[in-house]
Amino acid sequence: MNYQIEIRKIKDFLNDKVYLTNINMQRKYIYNHAQATALLDSIQKKIPIPAIYLWSNHNGTYDVLDGKQRITVMRLYVDPNYLPDNVNNFFIDHMNQNDFENYEIPVIICNGTEQEKIETFKRINTTAIPLKEFEIYNALYQGLFVEEFGNWGINASPNEEKFFGGGIRGENCIKATKLFTSEIEKFFAHNRDNSFVNGLKTQIDRLVTTVIEIFSAYNDDWYVLAKIVLENSNDISKINSWKLNKQKICELFNEHKLNGDTAIAPSKESFYNELLGCYNIVGLDGRRFFAKDDKKVMYEKLASGISRGKKLCPHCDKEFSFDEFEIDHIRAWSKGGRTELNNAQLICKKCNASKGAR
Repeated sequence: MNYQIEIRKIKDFLNDKVYLTNINMQRKYIYNHAQATALLDSIQKKIPIPAIYLWSNHNGTYDVLDGKQRITVMRLYVDPNYLPDNVNNFFIDHMNQNDFENYEIPVIICNGTEQEKIETFKRINTTAIPLKEFEIYNALYQGLFVEEFGNWGINASPNEEKFFGGGIRGENCIKATKLFTSEIEKFFAHNRDNSFVNGLKTQIDRLVTTVIEIFSAYNDDWYVLAKIVLENSNDISKINSWKLNKQKICELFNEHKLNGDTAIAPSKESFYNELLGCYNIVGLDGRRFFAKDDKKVMYEKLASGISRGKKLCPHCDKEFSFDEFEIDHIRAWSKGGRTELNNAQLICKKCNASKGAR
């Protein structure tokens, strides 16, 4: 059912007695000043705006499936103190009151089963301006878990923000969840009625505390290091070794950060893993990676195996072009090998990936 409704009836929309805007599916008010002003400018100029989607409930009320942001802007225009967070937006201050109240908004009313309602909401919000990932899960798996998790995301501590970032739309919640599982939606569905505070939060707190204890003197790449610590959390002896040698580890990390190795490492995770695996090695070369020019020099030094511009990998004896080779240590850097041409070799990418630190 489609029809037009005048703004003068918006107050009914917002009293949450008949037209329910504060249902759990809906995200918080997120419009910025420019978005709010553009909406009101459209109303002033009588330019059509997107329809508001309502879901007809059996008790005579309507859930606002899409349109809460637009409705909230209109309510703020009428009453700047409408939101408890004291959103201070002036928007447009010269609109004629009658023009504002007589403006007609397209409204679409839907009905059906609860599952159809969820599917309708999902489709509306993934084919237009998409919701953030956490906002989708908040809508689909309403319950104690997402409520507590969302509050944690908004009120994250300074230390937690170092790991996961901040924000009011749950980006940090998703980032934290991805440390513990790759099946995000199944995780939210399974924990729907569980307590985040008494469950996942205790794991996050324990992880954050451990990582800060080990790496506080380094103070960088917290999320990457948290992933490494979590992956090794079952190896208590290894974690305890890192704690005992934290000063030496952080000195090693800072040394490679200062000489630029951290920035150019193909993978920070593998780089830190390699450093942590050799924290007790004395006399490591301060230069971790070969330069691009080193690869060119080594390629020209290959005196045999020339065929159609290709040369041989010393490990698999197959032909490869320059771009298919990687330069690597003969004696592994983690075992004291120097980053010098007399300790260098060109091998194909597949062999280099499989040889590890041998």
